[in-house]
Amino acid sequence: MRRGRKSLAKKLAITALVVVLLLAAGTYVGVAVYFEDHFFYHTKIGGEDYSYKTPVEAEYLIYERLSGYSLEITGREDVYDVIYPDEIDMQYIFGDSLVQIMREQKPALWVSGFFKSYDYDLPRIAYYDEEALKQKIDGLTFFKRENMRAPIDAYITYEEEEGKYVIIDARPGTEMIKEKAEENIAEALLALHTNLDLEEAGCYKEADVKADDEHLGAALEQANRYASAQIVYDWNGNEILVDKETICKWIRVKKDKVELDEEAVEKFVEKQADKYDTYEKSKVFETTDGREINLNNGAFGWLTDQEAEAAELVKAIKNGENIRKQPVHSEKEPESWQVVIDDAYVEIDLGKQHLYLYVDGEMVLESDFVSGNASRGWGTPAGVFGLTYKTRNAVLRGVGYETPVSYWMPFNGNIGMHDATWRSSFGGEIYRTNGSHGCINLPYEKAKIIYEYVYTGFPVICYY
Repeated sequence: MRRGRKSLAKKLAITALVVVLLLAAGTYVGVAVYFEDHFFYHTKIGGEDYSYKTPVEAEYLIYERLSGYSLEITGREDVYDVIYPDEIDMQYIFGDSLVQIMREQKPALWVSGFFKSYDYDLPRIAYYDEEALKQKIDGLTFFKRENMRAPIDAYITYEEEEGKYVIIDARPGTEMIKEKAEENIAEALLALHTNLDLEEAGCYKEADVKADDEHLGAALEQANRYASAQIVYDWNGNEILVDKETICKWIRVKKDKVELDEEAVEKFVEKQADKYDTYEKSKVFETTDGREINLNNGAFGWLTDQEAEAAELVKAIKNGENIRKQPVHSEKEPESWQVVIDDAYVEIDLGKQHLYLYVDGEMVLESDFVSGNASRGWGTPAGVFGLTYKTRNAVLRGVGYETPVSYWMPFNGNIGMHDATWRSSFGGEIYRTNGSHGCINLPYEKAKIIYEYVYTGFPVICYY
């Protein structure tokens, strides 16, 4: 009995298993048959979900979407426009493309559809009037002249408030790359996209030079180096400042190139030289007795070597130097001969036969003297001179004479100031008939004091 029962239970279990397997197989086959004409779960076409839909149902839904379709196009500065399919006579014809998509899914493998996604492009054959689309695009808001503004490259400018050159970043503008915009619009229409951002699609023209451009940065550094220079001149006793206020007028910035207007620098040097050089220029001089006379410096005075000084100034600016200097003087006149009438000089009034010595703007000595013999044509020449040198115990020689002196101070060739111990009186009308060979004869003590103050180049002013 027990064996019989066990045999029966086994048969029943086998039968049940067979039944379950048959039912499972039937169910699997049934579902596979279902997916012969239905899309798998997680099936998207053109971004829309068509899970469990037949190709016919999917096509209906797609056409339903098309019935209210429009493409909204946006861009910079809140500009937008819209294109409707009927404006360009656009139509979609699917044929059997949806059926082909469904067949690619292999119904016998329908279980895998629950564990993966299926994304397909929207299959279609699209037709539209190309000329109509072109005309529509031409008329879009984005392409109207008033809405088209070219981009501006980043550039360098001088910012007065900051006191330096800065980079102004590029401005994007609203000018389109039309061919690219047309391409993106056509693709969006065919894909049934409802929105197209032309900026995201890269349809705008961009500036060629941005603020982070390497060459622009180098030019900025160069411009600020030039502007940082400061040159303080002592131009014949006049302080002339050359700083960023002046230099920035000479700096020329063209895109990423910085140049210094050397011609403007040369004109600056020329202007200062014309104003402050004293070489061969007349000077209004106020005499001790209050007269104003014009002094001609003759071959003496400051003379700027304008070419050399312009070159030095250009170099100093380009190096960003901060210096004090005098201008380069012309080699035509050695510096030791350049006479500058300031607050130290010997004033010789040949008409009154009286001499004054000024030091630091104060008169420290005055004296009568005897100058060149007028009756014999040896009159002392008027003019502005610089002391040639000074020496003690010299012997003055000329035609018919040989005279020793203790203090010899020549200033015009063989003409100079010296002591004249052989004379008992000075000044008055002595020079007219009993004057010197052209020198300024002085009392011994006066000559000694003058000798202690003067030096090579010390100004000597002679006038009548």
